[in-house]
Amino acid sequence: MQLTTSGWWWSGSAAAGLMLGAAASGLARRFLRHERTLAGAWWFGAMLTAAVLGSLGWRVGARGELAVYGFVAVLAIPLAVIDWCEHRLPRALMWPQLAGAILGFVVLCLVRHDPAPGVRALAALVAAGGLFLLLAVATGGGVGAGDVSVAAVVGLATGWIGWVQVVGALLTASLLALVMIAVPGVRRRDDDGAVMVPFGPCLLTGALVMVLAS
Repeated sequence: MQLTTSGWWWSGSAAAGLMLGAAASGLARRFLRHERTLAGAWWFGAMLTAAVLGSLGWRVGARGELAVYGFVAVLAIPLAVIDWCEHRLPRALMWPQLAGAILGFVVLCLVRHDPAPGVRALAALVAAGGLFLLLAVATGGGVGAGDVSVAAVVGLATGWIGWVQVVGALLTASLLALVMIAVPGVRRRDDDGAVMVPFGPCLLTGALVMVLAS
């Protein structure tokens, strides 16, 4: 019975991901400064979102967290696409994503009369965002403001589960970034010759891995 229930949640979430991803792909096209055939294609965003939401539906199931994680994921896809293509994360997508996730977790705390996960999630938001803010200052712009915001979202989403997941998400993101640095076709160099990689997709992938693994 459990397998049947999981299958329904997986298929339903994947179907919702197809529709929401197709709609959210318009955000990628809107915020991309240069036209990109694949990155702005509706079917590309739809397939990515369906895969992510289907995985979340299979793993999280009939729990309120699915709505929060699903909301974060729907906006995470265009953010990751934009950062991958142009190394920037628009605030117009970042702030609604962060605010929506906070609101969703607050509602869950109120409904369940259990503030502990919410308090931990907010503390993780501050910790992860603060860490990346320090890195941004220390590197003189090597870490962008968008990365700080994404780190805050990742801290919030994984902090709801536990501190181990917060650390795991950041470590996973760092490992992915190191792999990307080693791939010539992915890494780029700025005007000063420093190596650049899109860290937003790494952070968001790290958070997804931790949510699915927990």
